Amino acid sequence: MDDAELKRRLWDGFASLQTLLGGSAKNGFVLERDGLMASVVPSAPDSPALNAAVALKPDMALHMLDELEVRYGDAGVRRWAIWVDGSARGVTSELRHAGLAIASASPGMGAALEDLKIDLTTANPRPNADLRTVGRVNDLAYGNVDSRLERTLATLHEGTLRGYKADLNGAPAAVALALHHGQDCGVSFVATVPKARRQGLATQVMRSALADAQRFQLTTITLQATELGERLYQQLGLRRLCPMELWERRR
Repeated sequence: MDDAELKRRLWDGFASLQTLLGGSAKNGFVLERDGLMASVVPSAPDSPALNAAVALKPDMALHMLDELEVRYGDAGVRRWAIWVDGSARGVTSELRHAGLAIASASPGMGAALEDLKIDLTTANPRPNADLRTVGRVNDLAYGNVDSRLERTLATLHEGTLRGYKADLNGAPAAVALALHHGQDCGVSFVATVPKARRQGLATQVMRSALADAQRFQLTTITLQATELGERLYQQLGLRRLCPMELWERRR
């Protein structure tokens, strides 16, 4: 599996997740264009995480700027953003020139399942966490006192996203979600509460997600890594594909 195909699957799955989250939120809707997908959530006007476009073709980030400005403005959204491949330096330079500012950057990673050096024979190959639990653990892991991720994930229908957890002392302590998209398993919302870190729990939930993907005969895994998670994913056999950058517009 070459990097170009892995990167295509990474961005396709990421766009599907973004529009799933935004389109399922209160009063949310989705914009679909050739090479770009965006979610618009008027009920969260200051959330660029929900009000974001994903540029499947980097140049579309520039071509769609005017329309996005109008559509988000008409919806009363004050902060919105565009996800773009950071290796497209000409595009990111133009975004900066247009007044957008980079809000975050993290590596997109992926691998063919057959290339992973990990034993999945003892892993639990089935989802074992509901979406609310995944959101709650993420909020605890990232210090969100307003329960924003629990509330966001609780609006989604169970079954579209597949949740996994590992417990510590009888309580969920590490979680992950997977979106099966075509032949790819797109993993997201991987988190471990602070007191349970460095105990192998994140590896445990990743093994479950991978075993579940293998059970459905998927062929690849892709994800957006965090600084904390990148080493884990490298140890599992994933490799960097591209920088994933979030460029934000504030009114």
